[in-house]
Amino acid sequence: MQKHIVVVGAGFGGLNAVRELSKDPTVRVTLVDQSNSHVFLPLLYQVAAAGLEATQIAFPIRAYLRRFPRARFHLGRAEGVDLKEKTLWVEGQPIPYDYLVVAAGSKSNDFGIPGVAEHAFGLKTLKEAKEIRDRILSACEEAVHTPDPERKRALLTWVIVGGGPTGVELAGALGELRNHVIRRDYPELDPREIRILLIEAGPRVLAHLSPASSAYAQRFLERLGIEVMTRAMVAEVTPSGVKLKNGAFIPSFTTVWSAGVAGAALPGLPAERNGRVPTTPELHLEGDPHVYVVGDVNLLINPKTGRPYPQVAQVAIQQGTLAGRNIRRHLRGQPLRPFQYKDKGNMVTLGRNHAVLETGRVRLTGFPAWVAWLGVHLMYLTGGRNRFMVMTNWAYSYFTYDFAVRTLQHRHLFPALELPEEAQPDPTHA
Repeated sequence: MQKHIVVVGAGFGGLNAVRELSKDPTVRVTLVDQSNSHVFLPLLYQVAAAGLEATQIAFPIRAYLRRFPRARFHLGRAEGVDLKEKTLWVEGQPIPYDYLVVAAGSKSNDFGIPGVAEHAFGLKTLKEAKEIRDRILSACEEAVHTPDPERKRALLTWVIVGGGPTGVELAGALGELRNHVIRRDYPELDPREIRILLIEAGPRVLAHLSPASSAYAQRFLERLGIEVMTRAMVAEVTPSGVKLKNGAFIPSFTTVWSAGVAGAALPGLPAERNGRVPTTPELHLEGDPHVYVVGDVNLLINPKTGRPYPQVAQVAIQQGTLAGRNIRRHLRGQPLRPFQYKDKGNMVTLGRNHAVLETGRVRLTGFPAWVAWLGVHLMYLTGGRNRFMVMTNWAYSYFTYDFAVRTLQHRHLFPALELPEEAQPDPTHA
């Protein structure tokens, strides 16, 4: 009788687990996700910045599963796990399993800061990316005709909180959108009135890279016109702006939160406070070799650093593959293998012809790093059609200095501007 293996999450970890498990003819696999498409998260920021269509970085899950005849898809939101009964609950429906692979991904972490959940935009889903794009376009449209200079200033101030890869890449993309597209689309607006702020609580952006690469990135962003604020901590986000812990208030109707992520652990799993689940080195729960946890939701400690493995795509891919292999080894009565992370390096794009890349002893900046970034992302993007469409869009934008996706799907209406009386002046604006 075939063993039933349930995989939760159609991200990098989940898809690689399915691919590995499908090599075994003695198992059947059910992949569960609340969306019917796999989203290539590394390019999500380009949807937010009007550079790519949402459909160009999404691939239908059922189309992906065509090559795996023993795999099936179940559309629905996983609500919890009953470990004792070996049952996954999906929108009130029980799905029994012999083995479970949890690759549920992550969500934005607001660190308990007031107003973040209510008034800031995350950048973890296609819905959020499209909301950011519509927000920016709506702000430009209203700014064209508003007679209130303070309101116009808040409409044209876009704040990004978090100087990691997502925040840096989004800041660079918005800088190019302002300099090359909005300048031509909105002749009524002075591009110098559009402010893009990148706020980082630490001493430098891209803290996971070397100080030299971090400094290169900050210099490029500042040349692009991005206002980079380091050692700046957010105290509160309101409908009208961002309040810093030093008392300063930045009027803005658009705040994007990329300051951290937390694991999206399912109820019933022994999760820590950050939503990540501790596992054995073999990636299963302690004492339960039938439940595996991979990717952003896994809290395995790297013995070389003493810290959890980073919540990045390469970790999810490698853990998903190992989880599938270890389940197959367990079915054959073979010893399980521990996770050994093969760090392939880090790369971050900054804008046209500029990126930073670090792998081993190799460090690249500028055009060579940018070309490498393009190639790697095209290679990992799922679906030949998507690769062609993204490559075509990139080529169009490169040669025309134009971003092709500026259709406003849902116009945003902005609230009345309310400035706190006790706040200190915005230190970044004269």
